[in-house]
Amino acid sequence: MKLVRLTVGAALLLIAGTAGAEERFLENETISSIVGDFTFEKGFPTPETTERLFQLRTTYRVMEVIQQNTFAASLFAMRKGFEEFGAGAPNQVIVFKDLMDAKSEFLTANNTTVYAITFLDLKEDGPTVVEAPAGMLGFFNDMWMRYVGDVGNAGPDKGEGGKFLILPPGYDGEVPEGYFTFSSRTFGVWMGLRAFLVDGKTDAANALYENLSIYPLSEAANPPPTELINGSGQEILTVHSENYHLIEELGALVAQEHPDALDGAQKFLLASIGIEFGKPFEPSPEERALLEPAAKVGAALLRANMWNYNGDEKYIYPDRKWWNPFVGGVYTFDPKGYLDYDAQAFFAAYATGVTPAMASKMVGVGSQYLCTHTDGNGQPLDGARTYKLRVPAGVVPAKDFWSVVVYDSASRSMMLTSQEFPALSSYSDLAANEDGSVDLYFGPKAREGKEANWIETDPAKGWTAIFRVYGPLEPFFEQSWKLNDIEAIE
Repeated sequence: MKLVRLTVGAALLLIAGTAGAEERFLENETISSIVGDFTFEKGFPTPETTERLFQLRTTYRVMEVIQQNTFAASLFAMRKGFEEFGAGAPNQVIVFKDLMDAKSEFLTANNTTVYAITFLDLKEDGPTVVEAPAGMLGFFNDMWMRYVGDVGNAGPDKGEGGKFLILPPGYDGEVPEGYFTFSSRTFGVWMGLRAFLVDGKTDAANALYENLSIYPLSEAANPPPTELINGSGQEILTVHSENYHLIEELGALVAQEHPDALDGAQKFLLASIGIEFGKPFEPSPEERALLEPAAKVGAALLRANMWNYNGDEKYIYPDRKWWNPFVGGVYTFDPKGYLDYDAQAFFAAYATGVTPAMASKMVGVGSQYLCTHTDGNGQPLDGARTYKLRVPAGVVPAKDFWSVVVYDSASRSMMLTSQEFPALSSYSDLAANEDGSVDLYFGPKAREGKEANWIETDPAKGWTAIFRVYGPLEPFFEQSWKLNDIEAIE
């Protein structure tokens, strides 16, 4: 290729010539664009152009509200689902005593740990105490799914358990000693705990939760009992809508939350579509007529970004299709020093739960996630086809265990089939190959003789998978151990 060197003067002439090819100002012209034509006469937009540009601005802002606030809509929908199930108080904890199954809708939950989940209400209860037993792995997130603190192995208790005190936003009262203390930017706080199986059984995990206690600090002298409600085998709907209801739910959350939950720019963006702190979301019929289709477009963008996010550092391996939901390995979604809303939306549309223990390199602690929705050729995973995943020979670098779970690409919850659990793990009785590798199969029907290594898929559905490594070891991080791509075989 021949390089051409321009002098400064020649470059300026070239730029000037390019600029002169069209008017510098909008005066007398019609602009044609992907979203329509816009006409200006003597420098003024026509009335029709103004109306459509303002409608476009509202649509754009609705789209951005959804991209930037899906975490909040997600947790509001989960809390609402808990209330409808009958677990609306902080001391009513849903425990999946017989593991999570596909009857409930939870974004990319798993069936290999015993979950205990509830929402604290710092607006009603003030500072709230959580007495966590030893052996937990869990976290607190505020209602925009921002990290508040860890419980258990990755927390200040180092897995020994203890008393955690969660303070509401703006709290300036006395903070007693003897607690692991965290502060929240929102009144609502999501608590998610996980207890591990022992010998593939839930008994020990459930016994731990009998020592879990949640109560307001003001009632510490005589705390009310904590109720453990079994969620296994129950229909609990917690996934946010992908339509106008997402905007409604976000409006309901903002109306009841602390006004300092967000900064000024975010508040303006929400207010520009009628969502304000301390005020009910009540759009007029005319406003709703514009917001409803805009919300669908926003949801469409959210889903497109989820499956086709093209930012840097998405893929875990340069030569394979497993991706990291925490882009760049940071739980704050700012791998380049600024908040990347696209990276945040990429995660928010797919999963829940933000903690350093899921994203950072912590050898032997926490968990790491390898996600995919395509085969090795980049084709979306189809429930009507059969696939194979070869787990390499040798020990998977997981101090605790590993698992792979299949999810419905629409709901991003466990795929509902005739199998109780659409998953396999190191707890499963898997048939190994002669070289020590293990072949896992996915499809609507099991291959003959491979039933023990098979996860059923719905032929009418697309699907996605997460390979989890609990207690990841150094070979995982240095990639001397690498997971193969899922391979289509039929």
